[in-house]
Amino acid sequence: MNQQETFPHSSVGMEAGAAPLKIAVGVLTYRRLDGIAKLLDVMTRQNRHPDRPYHLTMVIVDNDAAGSAKATVEGFGQTGAYDLIYVIEQNQGIPFARNRALDSAPPGTDLFCFLDDDEWPVDGWLNAMLETREKNRADCVYGPVQPVYPENPPEYFIKARVFERKKNKDGQRISYAASNNVMFDYPLIRSWNLRFEEKMRFTGGTDYLFFNQAIRRGMQVFWADKALVHDIVPASRMTWKWVLQRQYRLGNTFAVSEVLHGNLKRRIYRAAYGATRVVLGLIMLPAILISPYWGMRALTHVLRGAGMVNGILGHAYQEYKPNAAL
Repeated sequence: MNQQETFPHSSVGMEAGAAPLKIAVGVLTYRRLDGIAKLLDVMTRQNRHPDRPYHLTMVIVDNDAAGSAKATVEGFGQTGAYDLIYVIEQNQGIPFARNRALDSAPPGTDLFCFLDDDEWPVDGWLNAMLETREKNRADCVYGPVQPVYPENPPEYFIKARVFERKKNKDGQRISYAASNNVMFDYPLIRSWNLRFEEKMRFTGGTDYLFFNQAIRRGMQVFWADKALVHDIVPASRMTWKWVLQRQYRLGNTFAVSEVLHGNLKRRIYRAAYGATRVVLGLIMLPAILISPYWGMRALTHVLRGAGMVNGILGHAYQEYKPNAAL
């Protein structure tokens, strides 16, 4: 089954004579019914500014061939807050699902966003994205992701800030973006024929490569500090095994990206940079005995550096492979 279903809304809140932007929000899901339900519910309450009207479509890509999210998604088809497109992507793997989301956007889409199915944005999220885009004439807008921890989380990981992401000044131009809280110019991306790299099916990091390629082509990315998204950190990830594997994988995907799309000079640079990080991390490692933050920084240097070196040498860590150990 490779179906697509559309549930149109009644354009509630549109002013007569206005020319609203057509915005599509792509969300990938895989057997996370509570998460997708919460996100769709929150998106019914987005605040709309009269000076920035828009027509919203939620594009839900179910990466479960059995269509396990269908019934949950259909329940939001008549809320009146947005159009809803539900599609099943049978090819399992994040880049396949992301490309399917891009391909499923309605005709005439001006702006495309990505959110994850374990996240939910604040009620003013879309308006904050649009405000930053307008003020800076941005091609792409990226926003903060705040971790939401389970009850009684391991204190060491909280102090180490291992799940916290980099923040920037509101309106600052930045040189990166990811798919966990982003809005970009859809026609621009389509004109470049940019796709998420399907050869990196289970490695992760395809969003890093996608936006890196776009930035190299001239895409201007700006930070929207008020466009906050909350991200659930499950207890299963708050283990040393998961944290260390994730740090290795992050470094590894940078290198795999260079192997696939970089030149010899960039691959040599990435290998040398990775080796340097390993050495620096080993020097810093004694800090783990006295400071969770600096200790984790040391481990991050070692593991990301090792991931880079091994990636250049041909090892692609398959974090998202089905039934892979975390």
